[in-house]
Amino acid sequence: MESITGIVITLNEQENIEKCIQSIKWVDELIVVDTGSSDNTIELARKYANFIYKIPFNNNFGELREKALNKAKCDWVLMIDADETLPKSSEKNIRRIITSENINGFWFPRRQYINRRDYLKYGYFYPDYQLRLFKKKNVHYIGKVHEFPNIPKNNTKINSDVEIYHNPSKTKFNSFFSIKRMLPYIDIEAEVLAKTNNNISLVEGITELIRHTYRSFIKLQGYKDGYKGFRAACIYGIYKGLIVIKANKYKSR
Repeated sequence: MESITGIVITLNEQENIEKCIQSIKWVDELIVVDTGSSDNTIELARKYANFIYKIPFNNNFGELREKALNKAKCDWVLMIDADETLPKSSEKNIRRIITSENINGFWFPRRQYINRRDYLKYGYFYPDYQLRLFKKKNVHYIGKVHEFPNIPKNNTKINSDVEIYHNPSKTKFNSFFSIKRMLPYIDIEAEVLAKTNNNISLVEGITELIRHTYRSFIKLQGYKDGYKGFRAACIYGIYKGLIVIKANKYKSR
């Protein structure tokens, strides 16, 4: 039978870690990689995890996931974030698809909850497919931020029988003030952009802000989520615009 390693990367996730792990505790091997928690995350994870590794974070999410991936011993890897959970039916569906289909990876839709009941159903925010289940062999992660496994898309498949639930405790779209949670990601992405793109400017940053806000709210029908969809579209647009604006600042140094 095909075996599965579940991997969860943590940093001060005592509010979320038990719910997360309980939703995937059926995996054959459960690994928690902690990047320096100062709360009770590790103590809580020890109740369930087969292995806990401490790996420092060096502003490179792809490198971090790669190091975590190298710890896995099973055929397949299920990678979820500490503030995410899977529904109860996931084990049955995942066991079925990895044995019945000749595919190396599966994309699952993700619900972006903004409170305990409501999630964003339109715009960039749903289905927001994530490649989180894949065969481990020969896989490497690409990208410092918004990293992803290097599996050819024609060897992967969308499967909507399994959904990822993103916990609202750390959502970035329930308030305009939550933009501050994005600042570490903005810094990393801006640094990468500044090194790889010579054609960046303040005007382009403002254009990106408007373009992404319009695309999420109008073209991708975020307006159907009402004010929540408008707010989320604006926050995402600001995020994308600030990346370019900050990259331009780096270029000007």
